[in-house]
Amino acid sequence: MNILVIRFSSLGDVILTTPVFSYLKRRFPDSTITFLTDKNYVDLFSDDPRLKSVLGFHKSDNVDKLSIINEVWDFVVDLQNSPRSQLIFKSIKKKKSTGVFAKFHIKRLLLILTKINFYPAQSNVITRYLRAAGMVESTINIEKSPNLFFKPPSSSQYDRLIQSDTIIRPTIALFPFSAWKNKEWPVKYFMMVGKFFISKGWNVIIMGSRSEKENADQLRLLIGSRAISLAGQLSLYECGCVLSRCTVALGNDSGLSHLARACGVKTGIIYGPTTYHFGFYPSGNPPFKVFETPMHCRPCHPHGGNVCWRFNHDCMKNINPEIVIKGLINMLE
Repeated sequence: MNILVIRFSSLGDVILTTPVFSYLKRRFPDSTITFLTDKNYVDLFSDDPRLKSVLGFHKSDNVDKLSIINEVWDFVVDLQNSPRSQLIFKSIKKKKSTGVFAKFHIKRLLLILTKINFYPAQSNVITRYLRAAGMVESTINIEKSPNLFFKPPSSSQYDRLIQSDTIIRPTIALFPFSAWKNKEWPVKYFMMVGKFFISKGWNVIIMGSRSEKENADQLRLLIGSRAISLAGQLSLYECGCVLSRCTVALGNDSGLSHLARACGVKTGIIYGPTTYHFGFYPSGNPPFKVFETPMHCRPCHPHGGNVCWRFNHDCMKNINPEIVIKGLINMLE
């Protein structure tokens, strides 16, 4: 059985498609699965034994040049359900069966405007992905945890990146940044968490993109000894190899937080302008801890936004670093 799965963005959403691969291989053991995603994420899936191939596609690419549109597909699953994916979906000439991810744009808008929840039960994104792939929850029990596979040529090179000296120490990874600035927990709070774990003999690594390197270096200086900034130095694949060697992670509601969990790392995730209703809260294994403050103005933006309309950012500022530290310790125990 020849299966095509489509999901382009964003990083966290793409990572959350991985339970679909497990489900499809369980349902169709002899199937071959091709994954079409953004070119930036292809390497993340290069070692995935569930996939026959991973194809990259950029929004500026010509759909007519895609070889997949001329292949015969037994099952095509569109988990993006956007104009771009719909164009590819419609361009595929020979597809026997299809599934499309259900988006709840109207329900989401009503929740943001009225704070009334019209979402159906069990509306988390992984469950909706699995439904698009044909899962019937009453008859099939499938693990709904994201997972990725990494086979680095040498594990020692990644161990050296996160160990600040010759003593092998536990390591916490921090993800202080987000593409949406409203989703960022204050840097001074991350500093306090980092200083606490340093005082307990841990190493601290700070991760982020190339554009966040300067801010990551400043945070490293604030935290002090045994803090290491890897921001802008690693590919996503290399980030996964590093994270798989960490003890625990803490981050905003961002792609790196989902990546850490897909690498099997216990993770604390901080939520402010977004809430569980949108479906992107963690679930399953490994253990996780959600940190948030109940406020009548949440959620305020489908993706987090860059400006707090109350001009105080209290949904993030009111999450006490001491509570976060205690939560991480309890999760580890």
